[in-house]
Amino acid sequence: CITRSMCGNFRRAPAVREVRRNFSDFISPTEGAGGLRLAFAAGCLPHPDKVDRGGEDGFFACPASASFGVADGVGGWADNGVDPGLFARRLLSLCLEEIGAEGKDNEADLQQAMLTATERILQEKLEGGSTALLGQLSGSTMAILNLGDSGAMLLRPALRTPPGSDQPLLFPRVVFRSSDQTHYFNCPYQLGSGNAPVEAPDFIRVRVRTGDLIVAATDGVFDNLFDHQVQAIVARHLGRAWSGGSPVTPHLKGLAMSIAKQAQRIGQQEDHKDIITPFALAAHSEGLSFRGGKLDDTTVVIGLVCSEGAQGEGGEDELLHNFK
Repeated sequence: CITRSMCGNFRRAPAVREVRRNFSDFISPTEGAGGLRLAFAAGCLPHPDKVDRGGEDGFFACPASASFGVADGVGGWADNGVDPGLFARRLLSLCLEEIGAEGKDNEADLQQAMLTATERILQEKLEGGSTALLGQLSGSTMAILNLGDSGAMLLRPALRTPPGSDQPLLFPRVVFRSSDQTHYFNCPYQLGSGNAPVEAPDFIRVRVRTGDLIVAATDGVFDNLFDHQVQAIVARHLGRAWSGGSPVTPHLKGLAMSIAKQAQRIGQQEDHKDIITPFALAAHSEGLSFRGGKLDDTTVVIGLVCSEGAQGEGGEDELLHNFK
């Protein structure tokens, strides 16, 4: 079992038959009808050995502010008798307070929100360390702030022709994918109560449209699932709704839990020589020997970009989180 480190102290493609669409991307019938919002779902499965204390991940998804976040408490702090999950969840709770302080329909400064939350948690003298990823939809722009090795994917339903077929199907293509920030293998950039300097997070803005799907998750998901595997799970859960023009939101909860469960299922196959994972490939790139999955908390937030006037895409209006 590998524990993440504390920093500082611590064949040619077949021809595609012409179809009756002007573009390869699937355009929702409600495209451009009013403003945009996010419909959310989330899934969080603690490490089996950490269930009693809620695991070490944190998350929130707030429809009112169209914002979301995931955080992963750095496990190395447990060696000092510290519960990393408490730090991660408190950090996100404070970030949400700072985002909410901007008021409904106002874009927050995510970098300032994270900085202020960090200052407040240090004033509280809460020990620990955590990675953090925040996001917010404002108008047609998705802002994403990422520190460490959690990740975010923006997926867009698009026509794709499977091998051996001449019939295009709807499949989610990757519009954006964040990159990990690490000092060295398994040592991510992090916020913490030690004396290490705070690294600069990545800040990205992406133009979105109705039907886009944001998948934000901690490293427990992306260490065990390749991006194409996440895409396949999304297609399996949403493909029929996309093709039939039926509401997608009723399928989001099942999608989130399916991603979390599959990531943990692979993670439980530690040291399995026939299992290749992103974590194992990252280890090999650093000259380290590792095979199989990496058992960890698996947390994912799903956000569907909807038009305010879209019929049937009601979604959940409640705040989703695991702060308590």
